[in-house]
Amino acid sequence: MLNQKEKMILNYLSQDSSRYVTSKELADHLSCTDRTVRTYLKNVSQELTKLGEGVAIESKQGFGYRLSIQDEKLYQQFLADYHIQNGMANAGISDRHHFILNKLLFEQEGLLFEDLMDQLFVSRSTLSADFKKLRQLLEKYHLTIESRANKGVYVSGSEQDKRHFIMDYFFSGQFMKNIHQYVRHDVLKLPINFEELTMVILDESRSQGLKLSDFVIQNLVVHIALAIKRLESGFQISAIELDPERYEKEILVAKNILHRIRLVTQIDFPHSEVNYIALHLISKGQKRERTVDDGSANQLRQEILSALQRLDKETGYHFSGDFTLSEGLLTHLEVLMERLENDVHLDNPLLDEIKSNYMDAFSLTKTMLSYLDMLQVDQLSEDEIAYIALHIMAALERYKEEHKPNALVICATGFGSAQMLRHRIQNELSQYVNVAEMVGYYDINDEKLAGVDCIISTIDLSNLVFAIPVYKVSVFLKEEEVTYIKKELSKLTAKKSKQNLRVSKGKLTDFFDDYFSKDYFAILEETDKDAVLRHLVALLNDGSDDQYEQEMLDLMSQRSKMSTVVFDETIAVPHPIKALDKDHKIAVAIVKNGLVWDDYFKQIQLVFLISSSIYGNEGLADITRGIVDLVDMPALKEKMVACQDFEEFKELFLSLDQDR
Repeated sequence: MLNQKEKMILNYLSQDSSRYVTSKELADHLSCTDRTVRTYLKNVSQELTKLGEGVAIESKQGFGYRLSIQDEKLYQQFLADYHIQNGMANAGISDRHHFILNKLLFEQEGLLFEDLMDQLFVSRSTLSADFKKLRQLLEKYHLTIESRANKGVYVSGSEQDKRHFIMDYFFSGQFMKNIHQYVRHDVLKLPINFEELTMVILDESRSQGLKLSDFVIQNLVVHIALAIKRLESGFQISAIELDPERYEKEILVAKNILHRIRLVTQIDFPHSEVNYIALHLISKGQKRERTVDDGSANQLRQEILSALQRLDKETGYHFSGDFTLSEGLLTHLEVLMERLENDVHLDNPLLDEIKSNYMDAFSLTKTMLSYLDMLQVDQLSEDEIAYIALHIMAALERYKEEHKPNALVICATGFGSAQMLRHRIQNELSQYVNVAEMVGYYDINDEKLAGVDCIISTIDLSNLVFAIPVYKVSVFLKEEEVTYIKKELSKLTAKKSKQNLRVSKGKLTDFFDDYFSKDYFAILEETDKDAVLRHLVALLNDGSDDQYEQEMLDLMSQRSKMSTVVFDETIAVPHPIKALDKDHKIAVAIVKNGLVWDDYFKQIQLVFLISSSIYGNEGLADITRGIVDLVDMPALKEKMVACQDFEEFKELFLSLDQDR
């Protein structure tokens, strides 16, 4: 068997099986010594050898260790057999708190610290810190976390206070937002709102001692909402048989739920709907009555996480890190598998709506399901796939919300005008962007730009070059400016990476000759920062103005103090803080052996010195976007560093047009 630390190593290595990890890195992650790590690795390797040649830990002298997975199915089965919840190792604080509270308030009375450490892959000190925060959270509801020998930790307090906390923590805010994302209220036009449905389900299940997780309740709310729509649309519901004696409690709770809903909606539900609701309660009710055993559930969880990880690689999203998505899918698919075993299929009243307006999510869902061995996608109707697609749709909305571009707003006017601009941005653009901070022109620095994806400025910054887009607006943020920024922000994908800047209004071929010239081009073997800057400035000056060179160097120094002009580990784009030349031009230096720019960047090989014009700079934004695009093209950068003359450089730079 594997201990907790060994499981942590396995999870850490599996996060990126393409790279080698040193024993020191693992030791830092586990808070232990190198020698201890090597002992753990030996034990893990011995366990993996039992699988045959499908999975192994490879070691390479001077590089470290990596996990080699030749048989993904075999590895997922291994994780299931060892009860390793792959994915929880990197759970954030909020997900850990959610997981712990779910366990305490829904699934069981007490928890052992050792079990939680094993499930969450955290140390005892980290878990103790989590519980300190949870105690503070529960204290407001007159609830306490108690500990008792052989019983573990549990929540103590009245049932009424527990329900109050559950509604506030699990079923308000984000939960209701998720529900509305699952099922658009304007489409369903339900005679009862989601909040009332949630309270009814929670009250009736807890009154009979059925402890359902928040994911079960969330799925049940969606099921009942769609059941109402099915009945209103005239869909027939197939009968499903349940043992009335074995599932007496679940059937009773289902009847009570529908009775209370009937009082509000005046809808008469068929008897078959009672059994459908009871099925949800059975699958995740008392453990002794579960129809899906723990081993199968753990295997299904591993398959879901593996499928989501494959989807991440194909789409660039981070579905596998969405705890709500993975647990929601697990809950939904467990119930679905129960229905399929009984040959029961549900019509979906939202199928046409989903296929018409959310076809991308529908297609992603089909792809994800095709990766699951425990569930054959060809057995599923489009109605069933559309139900599952609701989870993907909600995850996409959460992803967009969490990954909205961050904007630094620059305003030169007074406090009142700045606040008016902030208010206008929040009212008109909050769906598209987060306002990270509002600053004045002279307050721009690297710290302010950290984590920022774009700049919204009332000041003309066209003479400055940033690695992120800059949008010029008036302090009143006119309607046409709002339309323009919405269009531009839509080009910044949720990944918020520099590759998303590859959007240009013009072709590089239209402007290249206006900025670049053989006369401003240099290939150097070895040099230093000061020397290369003086050399490029001299090329721009043509030796005709003695004061030009020093003034240009001073203005470049002022600009570099504002924020870095380094775009990545090999590209620097120095430029003056204000325009100095009559004609715009760009000097380029290729430094074969690299140069030290500062303490952080010690291998700069491409230097683009941009001098904008005092009269106009058409096409400069397109040229700088091209330079930014190079950041994510290591192969093209390598070719550019190796080029022998200006013509070859030009051909390589213009090849960027092909990727736009």
